[in-house]
Amino acid sequence: MTVTPTPPSILVDLALVLGFAALTTVACQRLRLPVVVGYLFAGLIIGPHVPVPLVADQHNVHTLSELGVILLMFSIGLEFSLKKLLRTGPSAALVALVQGGFMAWAGYLAGRFLGWGVIESIFAGSALAISSTMIIARVFEAIRAKGPLADLVLSTLIVQDLLAILMLTLLTAVGTGAGLSVPGILLTTLRLAGFLVAVLALGLWLLPRFVRWVADSGNAETLLVTVVGLCFALSLLAAKAGYSVALGAFLAGMIVAESGRERQVEHLVHPVRDMFVAVFFVSIGMQIDPAQLLPNWRGLLLFGGLVLVGKIISGAVGGLLGGNSLRNSIKAGAGLAQIGEFSFIIVALGQSLGVVGPALFPVLAATCAWTTLSTPLLIQHSDGLADGIERWLPPRLRHFLLHHRAAMGHLRNVPFRKASWSHLRRPFGYLLADSLMVTLAGALGAFIHRASTPLLEARGVSHQVAELLVWVLVIGTGLGSFMGVLRQIRSIARAIADRAIQVAGRTTEGVEDAIRFMVELALGAMVALPMAAVLQPLLPTGLLPALGLATLLTAGVLLWRRMGAIQRRWLEEGGGPERHSGGDDPPR
Repeated sequence: MTVTPTPPSILVDLALVLGFAALTTVACQRLRLPVVVGYLFAGLIIGPHVPVPLVADQHNVHTLSELGVILLMFSIGLEFSLKKLLRTGPSAALVALVQGGFMAWAGYLAGRFLGWGVIESIFAGSALAISSTMIIARVFEAIRAKGPLADLVLSTLIVQDLLAILMLTLLTAVGTGAGLSVPGILLTTLRLAGFLVAVLALGLWLLPRFVRWVADSGNAETLLVTVVGLCFALSLLAAKAGYSVALGAFLAGMIVAESGRERQVEHLVHPVRDMFVAVFFVSIGMQIDPAQLLPNWRGLLLFGGLVLVGKIISGAVGGLLGGNSLRNSIKAGAGLAQIGEFSFIIVALGQSLGVVGPALFPVLAATCAWTTLSTPLLIQHSDGLADGIERWLPPRLRHFLLHHRAAMGHLRNVPFRKASWSHLRRPFGYLLADSLMVTLAGALGAFIHRASTPLLEARGVSHQVAELLVWVLVIGTGLGSFMGVLRQIRSIARAIADRAIQVAGRTTEGVEDAIRFMVELALGAMVALPMAAVLQPLLPTGLLPALGLATLLTAGVLLWRRMGAIQRRWLEEGGGPERHSGGDDPPR
C-alpha cells in the first residue's frame, strides 16, 4: 500500500496566498484598481474571519510576510541616495516634517477621541504619519510622472521612511513602557545612533568592495544570493540588538548602494521583492475582521477624512514653506494622501507588544484601501483643484505667494558655505537649547501635575484651581525659554534674509519681508511640530490642541497683516494688479 505524503503546511499556505492573489489582482487590473486592493481582498478570502472553507495558517503567512518587509526595506535602502536627497532635501524635509508631525498629532487626538488608550493612540498617529512609497511609485510609473513634482514627492517619501525607521525604534521602547519619558526617548535615540554608526562604519569599509568584486565576476545568480544574504544577515543583527528587522534591511540596502552596482542589484531583487510584498499585504488582509468595521464606523470616517484632507493640506503647507509653487505644493499633498506598508508594520509592532487593540487594524486597512483607490484620482485632478484654490485666493495672498516664490528662489541661490554661516552657530545652538528647555518644562509640568494636584486637593483646594496653579507655575518656568525660541528664530531669519538679498543684489522690499517671514514660519514649524508630538502623550488631552489653535490664529493674523503690508509696498513701488498666483513669474 502506497502512502501519499502530506504536503508541508507552508507549501499549502503559499499556494493559497499566491493563487488567490493572482486571481484578485487580475480582477483589479480589469477594473483598473490598484493591485494592493486585490492583495487585501485575497487575504480577506483566505483569512479566518469570513465563512469561506479556505483558511491559511496565519503564523506561516506572517512568517512569509516578514520576508516581504525585509526585501521592501532593502529596496528602499538601495534607492537612498545622499546626493539626490541633498538636491531636493530642504523642501522634502519640510514637507515630511510638517505633514508627518501634523498627522501624528492629529492621529493621536483622533484615537483619544475614539476612547483608545494613550499608547494605542500614539501608534495610531504614527501609522497615519507615513505615506506609501510602493503605492506612489506605482502610480507615478503608470502616469509617467517626472520632473520637479516627482522629485519632491519621492524625496519626501525617503525622508518619511527614515523617520519611520526611527519611529519603529522609539515605539518599541514606548510599547514596552520604557519610552514615555524624555530621558528614555533621548537614551533610546542615543543607543540607536551608536548602533547605526557602528554598523555603517564597519559595513561601508568592507562590504561595498565585496559587492563590487562579486558583481564584476559576471554571474547574476551569485550576486543575487550574495546581496540577499547580506540583507538577511544585517536584519538578524538588528533583531539581536533589539531593533526592527526593517532597520537592518534598510542599512543593508544603503551599504550595497555604495558599491555603485545598485541598479544591477535592484533589477535582480525586484521580482523576488514584489512576490513577498504581495504576501505581506495578503497577510494584512487576513487580519481584517469585517465584523469590526461597522462597530468602528466613526473611526473609519475620522481616519479616512484625516488622511485625505489633513495630508493634502499639511503637505501643501510644507511644500509652500519649502519654496514650491502653490500648484506643485497642492499636487505633492495630493500625491501623499494615503497610508501604506509602513503603517501596517507600525500597527503590527503594536499588536506584537500587546498595546494595540483589535479595532485599529481593520480601520487602518479600510483607510488604506480607499485612499489607495483615491490616490490616482487625486493626482490626476490636482491641477483642477489647484486652479480652484488659486481663483479663490484673496488678492493680498496672491501677491504674497508671488513674493514668497521669489524669496525662495533667492534662498536657493545662496551659497551655503561653512564660513558664510559660522556666525549662526550660536543662535542655532541657543534655539536647540531653548527648545529642549521648553520640552523639558512641559514634561516636568506633567509630572508635577500628577504628583501635586492630589496634594493640593487634599488641602481643600478645588480640582480646577489646583490644575490652574500647577500649569501657571509650569508656564512661568518655561516662558523665558519660549521667548528665547522666538528671539532666536527671528534672529536667524533676519540673518538668512540679509544674506539672500546680499547675494541677489537689488530686489523689492516685499521679497525681503517674505524671506524673513517664511523662514520664521519654517523654523517655527520644524521646532513646534516635533515638540508637540513628544509632549502630547504627557500633557492633558485638550491642552496642546488649545495652544496649537491659539498659535495658528496668532500666526494667521500676523501673516494677514504682513501680506497687506507687502501688497501696499508693491503698489507704492509701481506694481500693478497680479495676474498670477502660482509664482511662475515672481518679482525680482
